[in-house]
Amino acid sequence: MKWVKYQDPNNKYGARFTFGDKDIPLPETAIISVTRGEKFNVFRTIINGIVNEFIKKQLIKNDNLLYAELSGQLQGGIGQTVTVWKDGKSMNNFRTRGSHKFAERFFSWVFYSGKVQAYFLTWRIKYIPTDHEIEENVKKYGKHFIGGKLVRQAQKPPKTPNE
Repeated sequence: MKWVKYQDPNNKYGARFTFGDKDIPLPETAIISVTRGEKFNVFRTIINGIVNEFIKKQLIKNDNLLYAELSGQLQGGIGQTVTVWKDGKSMNNFRTRGSHKFAERFFSWVFYSGKVQAYFLTWRIKYIPTDHEIEENVKKYGKHFIGGKLVRQAQKPPKTPNE
């Protein structure tokens, strides 16, 4: 498998990179983790893109990763990372090691200052949700920061119809 780039046909400043097949059968222990930032200025958007390049290289070395998607849009300053894992332990191991840990330590200001709105959510899934479901869930139930200030803790999304 390799990363595949999809240019946004409606926005020349938007793109999505995917790794894996979104229509794969998932184990009962599968989880999805979503990180979304909005209102990045141009400088933060560029830094986020550079950091994501390092994280992409680490992601593909992990056998417990089932699917990944990184998307961004310069207009609106949006960046979103979606990863699907065999289980929560696998995701936590990735998050606390290597380039992801480095990025959290040295580039947290990208998500936690200025006018940035940041959302973080991880939940158990039976299928990989649509783009609309992902955005809706992370914005409605995710841990939410505005300019680095916590305004809401994460909540568990309601069960999906096939659970």
